[in-house]
Amino acid sequence: MIGALWGIGLGWMFLIMLLFLAVFIFWLWMFIEALKKRDTLWIVLLLIGLFTMFSWFFALLYYLLEYTKKKEIKVRKK
Repeated sequence: MIGALWGIGLGWMFLIMLLFLAVFIFWLWMFIEALKKRDTLWIVLLLIGLFTMFSWFFALLYYLLEYTKKKEIKVRKK
């Protein structure tokens, strides 16, 4: 019984670690895109988000407000 509980606990820990890794990779992707655009406001906001545990929120905002706008501009140029 205790062995099964250890397995469940380790499984949940593994899933949580994968979630945090996915959020960090997403944040890093958005941070690099902001650096490429030299968008100082978003760089500062993404860094603040990283140190206040709101990195997912600012990365998602950047994706929705800026990164998708960038994609729309490329599509319209074609």
